[in-house]
Amino acid sequence: MSVYGFGPFVLDMRERRLLRDGRPLAVAGKSLEVLGLLAEAGGRLVDRETFTARLWPDVTVEDRNLTVHISTLRKVLNGHHPSVDCIETVAKAGYRMALPVQLLGPADPPVSLAPPSGLQFIKAEARANLNKVERVPALRALGLFERALALDPNDADCHAGMASTYLLMTSTTIRRPLPIDEATRLARDAAHRALVLDENNGEARAVLGRLKMIYEWDWAGAEAELVRATALAPQSPDAAFALALFRLATSRPDEAVATLARARRLDPLRRDIIEHLGLAHWMAGEGEQALAALAEAVSIDPAARRPHFRRMFVLDQLGRHDEAMAERRFWLELFDHAPFAARLDGLMQTDGHRAAMLEWIAMLERLNQWYEVAIQRMAIDDVSGALDALERAVTEHADSVIYMGTYPSFHPLRGEPRYQRLAQQLGLANGRQQAAASGRG
Repeated sequence: MSVYGFGPFVLDMRERRLLRDGRPLAVAGKSLEVLGLLAEAGGRLVDRETFTARLWPDVTVEDRNLTVHISTLRKVLNGHHPSVDCIETVAKAGYRMALPVQLLGPADPPVSLAPPSGLQFIKAEARANLNKVERVPALRALGLFERALALDPNDADCHAGMASTYLLMTSTTIRRPLPIDEATRLARDAAHRALVLDENNGEARAVLGRLKMIYEWDWAGAEAELVRATALAPQSPDAAFALALFRLATSRPDEAVATLARARRLDPLRRDIIEHLGLAHWMAGEGEQALAALAEAVSIDPAARRPHFRRMFVLDQLGRHDEAMAERRFWLELFDHAPFAARLDGLMQTDGHRAAMLEWIAMLERLNQWYEVAIQRMAIDDVSGALDALERAVTEHADSVIYMGTYPSFHPLRGEPRYQRLAQQLGLANGRQQAAASGRG
């Protein structure tokens, strides 16, 4: 009996259990066996005759029997994201998995070793926490990857996961749980350990490319590393995702949309990929498509905070300030800041939008979210305040500041000498990047 991974799910046929993001799901009996056959096929078609021969070898059953089990599985797998169908119907033939399937554990582990499912479940739980892109889950992911490596020190994917976790810990969006110098060193070391074990590990190469891009501002080196990552690991969603981020930073949002679409095909339910697809549409001037993608990211994980934050940016830039304030309120309530949300509502009613925004911006400043402060300053046409905040963001190496050349919020700043100096400091004020940005005006 094997262990399979697909999207956020882990199916352990030995233990007869299905997990989503580390949590058990209620699937049993023949429905679980149907899912096991689909996972075993790894995306290939399983015809009705195969289902009948394997699951009902000595019994005459109606076709609708299989249809009922498929319907049950779809309800469990699709959950809060009905736009993604995890099982594809092939008319008059059979079914196949629509998500990429990975074999996580062999069918017959050596008797002398613990079953691989223990390690694989720890890894799956670590990934689920990492993909939340939040402070506490990131710390939890780090501990889980450490536990997994204690079980198997030569697991390249675990070392790559550690590298991604340390990279996330450099982010100002989760308030940098580790000092930036320490976190970048640990991320780089973990990525190199992964590549010693597997030189084609796309995630590890993606981390190295993103470090060059975000913290060294080495655009040529980053592009070379990321293009190599996608060539060596064409099935890696992390490699495709990182290359898309590079294209966003270098003012190529149309190319980023295409690359993110490819990353999404490789991992259809990964929220941060769908969020950045929304941002890429926004940067490409496609506001409604941006909002739709960000809404889909919310539907995948209703408790996630970042999609609401990003919808707020898009809505503010589109001039839809009441809707932006609603997203702001929802974000605050997810952080258990309902009293502050109520205070903003009160200011909106008594003193107007600008007064509420200044109160909100003051809170972001207390959190040292300088890039976000700059975006919100532009929402109230405070050019000088936005430039002050961008200068702080560059000085503190805020990880999002590399996108300032493409963010629509900052397009009005392109003629400002202070903005141009910052772009030059980041290495974004020359060549293809600047030409592309100017062309989009």
